[in-house]
Amino acid sequence: MAPAPSRKKILIPIVAILMVIVGVLMAIKASVQKEAHLSLQPIELNEGSQIPNLEMTRLDGTKVKFDDLPYKVMMINFWATWCDACMEEMPSIVALRDKFSSQGFEVLAVNVDENPTQAAPPVIKKLGMHFPVFTDQSNALAEMFDVHAIPLTVIVGKDRKIRYVESGGVDWASDNIQQMLTQWLK
Repeated sequence: MAPAPSRKKILIPIVAILMVIVGVLMAIKASVQKEAHLSLQPIELNEGSQIPNLEMTRLDGTKVKFDDLPYKVMMINFWATWCDACMEEMPSIVALRDKFSSQGFEVLAVNVDENPTQAAPPVIKKLGMHFPVFTDQSNALAEMFDVHAIPLTVIVGKDRKIRYVESGGVDWASDNIQQMLTQWLK
């Protein structure tokens, strides 16, 4: 009868196999985290930079992919109801959108209020904001656009290339802005 193998001879291969499995799982986890981190990298907010095919959540909870939007030129405006500069510039954004919407221009308003479903609707109604309003409760869009202060406005063409970036309140009814928008819509 052959001698029984020692516990040491049995445990060493089992421990080695478990260590390999743990190592592989850790490598997979690191790879997935790296991929997720890369997808949340801030966008370079420079003219000509490409923005990714963002998924945005409307105020009503429906999700929209940026590539699925049919507009020639889009203004992405980060705003909040508590932001004085946002509230001062919003009427000129509404007027700009109303003037150019028939030519393919749309405003995508990203509300960054803590509770946008309660805070935004009364303001939307009061100001006549007849354009899509999105939420960003997870701050994913704000992080991607590297928003440090609001309002922040990024104007993007259908090719997802940035045409214009403005931080701070602006009179969007100015002749200069309207001339640029006319050019971009051609």
